[in-house]
Amino acid sequence: MMDFLKKNLYETLKDCIFCLCLLFLCYNPYTGFSAKQCELIIFFSFIFYLMIPRLLRYNNQCNLLNIFDIDKVSEQKDAFVATLCHDLKTPTISQIAGLQILLDETFGNLNSEQKSLVSGILDSCKYMKTLVFTILETYRVNAGALNLVYEYFDIKELVLKCQEEVQSLAKESMLNIRIHANNMETSIIYADKIQIKRVIMNLIANALNYADKNSCININLANDKGFFRFYIENSGRPIPDKILKQLFKKYTSFSSKYAKIGIGLGLYLSKRIINAHNGNIKAESLDDMKNVFSFYIPSVRIEANRTYDKRKVTF
Repeated sequence: MMDFLKKNLYETLKDCIFCLCLLFLCYNPYTGFSAKQCELIIFFSFIFYLMIPRLLRYNNQCNLLNIFDIDKVSEQKDAFVATLCHDLKTPTISQIAGLQILLDETFGNLNSEQKSLVSGILDSCKYMKTLVFTILETYRVNAGALNLVYEYFDIKELVLKCQEEVQSLAKESMLNIRIHANNMETSIIYADKIQIKRVIMNLIANALNYADKNSCININLANDKGFFRFYIENSGRPIPDKILKQLFKKYTSFSSKYAKIGIGLGLYLSKRIINAHNGNIKAESLDDMKNVFSFYIPSVRIEANRTYDKRKVTF
């Protein structure tokens, strides 16, 4: 109530001061204005005095409506993409299953050219599946649907399984993946296994995609003092600082600069998952032509009344 009275008192005083100044200007004998001129000055002054605040309010409302329109269009675009990907999910999975049956020669033997053709199509379908599931998962995260399901599991075993799944891709690029797990008090951690696997697969695929041919990709695992740390290092072109600062943003992809294909969601989604685990993720480009992606998360169960100070955690 007091704020309302103060505001009205301020507006009233402002109007009174304006009127007094206007009257003094017009009827001051030293100005030499005629009665007709004074009337015109007062008339137009009041018109502008009343119109300007209304024009400003209208402009602000228009800007606000434009913002709402942009947000609405963005929501509609995300919903459309999510719906489209959802519709593509089932036929893509069916195609992968059918091609795998052909490759296994269930319905008859294939010659080498046919096997090569089917294998190439199968890899393309698997890549499509990865894109579809990444987009769907990103949409779920943006909609606030990232519900972590914590469990105890062997992280070293999970990393080895991820290595097996990408072994064919590494072999095609003549890359060797080495896993080092010397700094581990235990390989059992407490986290969301499915989501952590998604992050690890994203980072490994990213390292394979941008590594120099005939080089080695090193994965280092550490688990001590209640934190699990994951490092993946490849040899490749240095990443400029400008790109490093934007790598984890949504729809930010610099794959075209490296003649690669990407939609800029993998690292964005990885960051959201790691942050949801109360951890952190980062990318570095070292002077010796090495690029390192790493993350850490608490590896033990966090009590309800206990919080971790991230400043004390080092990569």
